[in-house]
Amino acid sequence: MSSTNSRAGRLALAAAAGVLSLTLSLPALAVDTGGGGGTPAPAAMAPAPAMTTHMAPMARTPKMHLIDLNDARKLIAKSDWTGAIKLLRQIVVQQPRNADALNLLGYSLRQHGDMAEAEAWYLKALKLKPAHLGANEYLGELYVLTGHVDKAKVRLATIAKICGNTTCEEYKDLAKAIAAKA
Repeated sequence: MSSTNSRAGRLALAAAAGVLSLTLSLPALAVDTGGGGGTPAPAAMAPAPAMTTHMAPMARTPKMHLIDLNDARKLIAKSDWTGAIKLLRQIVVQQPRNADALNLLGYSLRQHGDMAEAEAWYLKALKLKPAHLGANEYLGELYVLTGHVDKAKVRLATIAKICGNTTCEEYKDLAKAIAAKA
């Protein structure tokens, strides 16, 4: 690079830093919107320090795109258990405290035939949200399918407490599954 180009680049950088410094050092303007009831506006914030030529601009952190749980629900509606499981595994990595995602992963695994892993995901959902009706119902249904009707009845009693009655859909569905096993 020639010395002329190098000098021009340094001058442009210095000019940009000067404009930025001037802009950042101007005091913030307080605007009275008329709704303060006569109290004065708070004092303007202290001006930001001037940026010098040796300061690097702050890097922007890219926003993470969260996978939509409804996309997984669409796969579940089509009984695409493999696709739903794959997508839900990604969702629970992104959103490990999303009890609905944990529950749906358990449901999809159960429908796919993996009872042990399904149970683990239901229990994780219930650890986060003990009153999660879906996780309580689906875990109860898993217990019915695996011959643990006593555990299913505990889930049924939990659902009754959460609903405050025995007429909510989750209670009726689990009660029907337990009755069919008897």
